Amino acid sequence: MRSSYWIAAMLCASIAVADDAAKQAASSDGSGTEQSQTAPEVRPLHRHPTLFGMLVRNNNIRRRVGLRPHRMNPALTAAAQDHANYMARTGQFSHYTNLGPQGRANKHGFSGGVLENIATGGGPDTAFVMWQNSGAHYASIVSGTTDAGFGYAVGPNGATYFVGVYGTGSGGETEEQIAKYLEAEKEAAKVAAERTAAEKDPNIKPASAEVDASQKPASEVKPAAATESAEGK
Repeated sequence: MRSSYWIAAMLCASIAVADDAAKQAASSDGSGTEQSQTAPEVRPLHRHPTLFGMLVRNNNIRRRVGLRPHRMNPALTAAAQDHANYMARTGQFSHYTNLGPQGRANKHGFSGGVLENIATGGGPDTAFVMWQNSGAHYASIVSGTTDAGFGYAVGPNGATYFVGVYGTGSGGETEEQIAKYLEAEKEAAKVAAERTAAEKDPNIKPASAEVDASQKPASEVKPAAATESAEGK
């Protein structure tokens, strides 16, 4: 069966060019001002590894033509994921449903004008290849905007939907910031797994735990000859 791929681009006129940072922060974590200090941190949507991968693909295109990379904007990401979910749920592949691009951006706290790319079929790489090969979509990627947000969803029938939303605002995070967060998250998960293993089996020690001399690498243990020489003095 042949796969069908569709893309569409949409430009919304901009009245304002700055987003509401306060609304952006609220929409990114959805937790309000009070959080339990003992509860595990929930990863913000705009730091999701798949969406971060889309940001990297997007910024590599910009770098090749000498443009500054986009920042990942929490509000634009929420708007993009909102529409990806909607298209996956309903099967309606269109900019104009679900409040439209500008309505979705405003709903999630972004007040500036936006550009939007959508695609269906294949994976993230396929979506970006299609966008690059389409004038209107490529124009969105290499536009003078500073921020971007991405969404990805899979429908009940397995159809994939991708959304890229672009605008100029504040509060976005750079690739480096998100990469640092994901690396710290990965390290924390590793430590937690070691701790869990140790709790289940007392004979298992986490890699970070202290070990006796017989378990240390050879370079960290005094050679026998050196020990005997020291004792003979």
